[in-house]
Amino acid sequence: MSNTTWWERYEDDVCVVSTDSSLSVARALPPTGLIYSARMQGQQMRDSDGVFAQFYEALRLPDYFSWNWNALRDCLTDLHWISAKHFLLTIDDADAALSESAEERKILSRALNDAG
Repeated sequence: MSNTTWWERYEDDVCVVSTDSSLSVARALPPTGLIYSARMQGQQMRDSDGVFAQFYEALRLPDYFSWNWNALRDCLTDLHWISAKHFLLTIDDADAALSESAEERKILSRALNDAG
């Protein structure tokens, strides 16, 4: 599958790709247009404050970000301060993110899916 086909297939979705996947970065990128790529560390996202800090730094969230789940969702669904058409967010060691809070993990997943 080419990167164009892969991107069209998953354009409106949040996709979790395991480290042993054969998906290359080239295939994960959109075929054209400005892209903003952010890389976060799941090991630093053990609690909600860690999640908020990683997103704040990686996406350069605005100063009015309120450091709560609703604010994160709102910012993710309107990234107007970043001049890009496409976004690629990578979370290294994603299994470590919120690993002790299944409920907060679901909240993060919903926020990411809403943004997608």
